[in-house]
This record gives sequence, C-alpha cells and structure tokens, in this order.
Amino acid sequence: MVSTPPKSGTTWTQGILALLIFGDPRVDAAISRKAPWIDITTPEQDAIITALNAQTGRRQIKTHTPLDGIPLWPDLRYISVFRHPIDVHLSFRRHVTHMKEEVLADIYPSDVHEGFRIFLEGDHRDGASLVSIVDHFHSVLELAGQKNFLCLHYADMQRDLYAAVHQIAQHISITHSPALMDELTDAASFESMKANAERFAVSAREGFWHNDADFFDSGTSGKWRGVLTDTDLAAYEARMAALLTKDERDWLEHGGTSLRHAFR
Repeated sequence: MVSTPPKSGTTWTQGILALLIFGDPRVDAAISRKAPWIDITTPEQDAIITALNAQTGRRQIKTHTPLDGIPLWPDLRYISVFRHPIDVHLSFRRHVTHMKEEVLADIYPSDVHEGFRIFLEGDHRDGASLVSIVDHFHSVLELAGQKNFLCLHYADMQRDLYAAVHQIAQHISITHSPALMDELTDAASFESMKANAERFAVSAREGFWHNDADFFDSGTSGKWRGVLTDTDLAAYEARMAALLTKDERDWLEHGGTSLRHAFR
C-alpha cells in the first residue's frame, strides 16, 4: 500500500512498484486500473475493487489517507513518500490546470498568493492543505520503526534514484539481476515516465487530461523561488514553527536520511 499526501511522489513510487513487480522495463503500469486509489469516491468504485480482487500475484494499491485512518496488517507492506510542502502545493496548483474538468477552484484560485494563504490556513484534505500534510507525517512518525513500513523522501529519490529503487525492492522482497535492476531504474526516471506517460500516468488514455504527458510536470524542487513573496514565506515559517519541531521540519522539507534513523 502506497500512502502519501497528494503530489508527493505517489505515481512515481507506484510506477517503480509496477516495474519491480513485473520485472519489465516496458510494463504497462496502468495505475488507475491495476493499482487503484482504493478510497476515491467514484461511481466506478465497485468495479475497481472487483478488478483488484481478480488480480493474481503481487498487487499494489494507493491511498491518500494517513496511516492512522487505514487498517494496519503485519503481512502488508506500506510505503509513504513525502515532499517539501510548498512544492506539493505548487505542483497541485499546476496539476488541476491539466484536468479537462475544472476542480478545486475554491482552494486553487487564480491568485497564487491567495491560494497559498488557503494552503497555510485551510484544512482541506483532497487538495493537500499544509495541516493535512503534517497530519499524514505525524501518522508516519508513529510507525517509523515498524519493519513492514518504508518512508521515502522525494528529494532523496531525485538525488539517488538507484538507491531508492533498491530500497523499495528490498522492502517488498523482490530481487532481479543487477543488469535488469539497471534497466528498471532507467525506466523509473522522471524523464522516462513522462516520455511514456501513456503507460505510467494516472488515468492515462482515458481523456481525463488535456495531455497525458502533462501529468508529469517538471519533477523539480524549489518551485516557489520567484513565485512567492517574502510575506508569503514568513507566514509559512510561522505556521511550520507551530506544527513541527525543527528536526521534523528539516526532514519533511529536505529528507536526507531514513526516517527510522532520523527519529529513533
């Protein structure tokens, strides 16, 4: 089970899992159908669960619900991924512009500074408010020492994708030859997934996006530079100081070490 806040590396991680589970650099991940968001509200939910139950072999699913809101079973492997909260916000902001239908206009207004204020002060869950990200993070901290739980950081995946792919493989007890692992890692790069969006994007080939490849934006960090003002960032600083300790904040923003070692 992949349990993350939205826009924090969910699809990237699910793409890596598909590559590892099938051992095929050319796998059609078809995440929305084969590795569904199990608690999304949709008329097709019954059909989604039926199709999931019909699968044989290793399976994966995703949720944006924090770990204190889902069943925790010892024979299930859990993976969470976090990303700098401001990058999450700005990535989500761009994310909604790629949808053919207008959604979440109330929390992503055209004025970026007003949208950022709503992000800092709101408690919206589907749209990833700051407090919802922090709540998810706190639920993960409670389980940081559990053997069936792995926590990754988006920035660490950017810095060393090879290490991240091997961490995930070890966590789910899947092994492949070194040569194949190199191929799978190449296929798991952001650039490769964007180039093969028809196989890796959420709701690919379903007409949900203006362009499937745009589901993968830039894959970069520090998106706020030159966008947010000093006043915006001062408000963020004050909010973070009230929500997290310095060490917790440092890890949530930048990663840099395993969560288990950071907070043991």
